[in-house]
Amino acid sequence: MRSAPIGVLDSGMGGLSVLHALRRAMPHERFVYFGDNANAPYGPRPPEEIRALTLNTAQTLLKRGVKALVIACNTANSAAGNMLKQRLPIPVVGVEPDLADARERAGNKRVIVFATQATLAMPLYRDMRERLCPEAVSIPAPELVMMVERGVLSGEEPEAFFREKLRPWAVEELGAVVLGCTHFIFLRPVLSSIAPGVPVFDGVEPVIEDLRSTLFRAGALAQSGEGGVELLTSSDEPAIRARMRDLLAAEL
Repeated sequence: MRSAPIGVLDSGMGGLSVLHALRRAMPHERFVYFGDNANAPYGPRPPEEIRALTLNTAQTLLKRGVKALVIACNTANSAAGNMLKQRLPIPVVGVEPDLADARERAGNKRVIVFATQATLAMPLYRDMRERLCPEAVSIPAPELVMMVERGVLSGEEPEAFFREKLRPWAVEELGAVVLGCTHFIFLRPVLSSIAPGVPVFDGVEPVIEDLRSTLFRAGALAQSGEGGVELLTSSDEPAIRARMRDLLAAEL
């Protein structure tokens, strides 16, 4: 069991940011990543369709013999996380907006949440916001998803987006920004240049801690040996695989 790989899924490229962090934190583990690029983005899709697509990807990874599954996509986890935890015979860990840490860090200042339309509309986020940070400003950002899918990680396009969306507030009024989509992590340097000094929370660290402790308790944590990565995609477009490799190698 210790030598079995860990499955990581996303609607497309975004989960590569989570995989990047997982590899650094768990260097002895092998990972199989599946990006459903042929069906990206998930944000505009209805919940039942997102659940079906996520289940299909999870089953593909199960056939690869994965010992655990990381849903490295806020939208997929919001729609299908509970279902997969009930149906799959392996541990399932999902990323979600880190409102708790953002609220604690922000104090009396404003909390901004960037996420997909679907994530912001689903019960997981709505309940979390009401319970932890009802004053948070929720901003749908499907444009950012497509920037990352196209490999646009810097420059005028993302800079203009962040400037426009944050225009209502002075930087001094911002207490924290929550990245509620793993695609957005690749644009974190751009955000930090627009809002310097503002803490940014992406929800990845809780996933790593949860996964590591779950595998340790099950005696399935790889503690020696050489790790590795296998990248899979539902797209037959050759450029997708090259872009996935570039994103995984990007400095975050």
